[in-house]
Amino acid sequence: MKFQHKIILVLALVLTFSNSLTAQEELNNYKYIIVPEQFSCQKNPNDYRLNELTQFLLEKQNFKAYLASENLPEEANNNNCLSLYVDVTENNNLFKTKLTVNFKNCKNQVVFSSGEGESREKQFKAAYNIALRNAFKTFNSFKHDYNKIEESIPQKVTTDNKTKAEVIVDAGPKEVEKVKEEIKTDTKEVETPAKSQTEPTQNILYAQKISNGFQLVDSQPKVVYKIKNTNLNHVFLVEGKVAIIYKLDANWIIEYYQGDTLQKQLLNIKF
Repeated sequence: MKFQHKIILVLALVLTFSNSLTAQEELNNYKYIIVPEQFSCQKNPNDYRLNELTQFLLEKQNFKAYLASENLPEEANNNNCLSLYVDVTENNNLFKTKLTVNFKNCKNQVVFSSGEGESREKQFKAAYNIALRNAFKTFNSFKHDYNKIEESIPQKVTTDNKTKAEVIVDAGPKEVEKVKEEIKTDTKEVETPAKSQTEPTQNILYAQKISNGFQLVDSQPKVVYKIKNTNLNHVFLVEGKVAIIYKLDANWIIEYYQGDTLQKQLLNIKF
């Protein structure tokens, strides 16, 4: 029995070490961690103070962690793919509280999940806090060290009837590669649209993360647009409309056709 116990212990240590290496390989590719106000396992924002605790535990591992309500660094606002978005899910039963920490990229893909943390405490606040801390034991031998990787190909806009983002959406694999090469070498400037077409909206639109993209809401709040991720950085398709929203320098632009005329309008979006 002692021998079996030792074997189980060794396997557990190997598994923990393997998880740590996976975490290092995956998580070091991202510079920031965004913690939402409410996790999937919560009925109300910051229930049992789990969100604040998550930020604290991430910072202990050397992550640059921010609550979604905080002001983010400018580069994180300009490129949301520098960040991971954390969520905590539960798999509770009658006797145990079980939590898992999941990290998703800007395409809403899970890139890493912690081991499952458990607690047998009956008092909810204590149970959730202990289970979360146990889930973070996955990172006991890991400290975050950002490994900057080559950024996505920057998006350029042509003055043709279609933007290159639209061409890529429509094209086959060979055409996609061709357009990407054009994007790299294209030095043409975007034609300055008529002033009436580029007046920025006065109302700020706030980006709220949804599956495969964001919803843009005004101050009422009312959903004005739902936008979907594309294979280009800072280029989104507008749900329910023949339109795209993209970033040019520091500006966000919505582009669509009105009849046969291409319309462009500046938007004031806060991510």
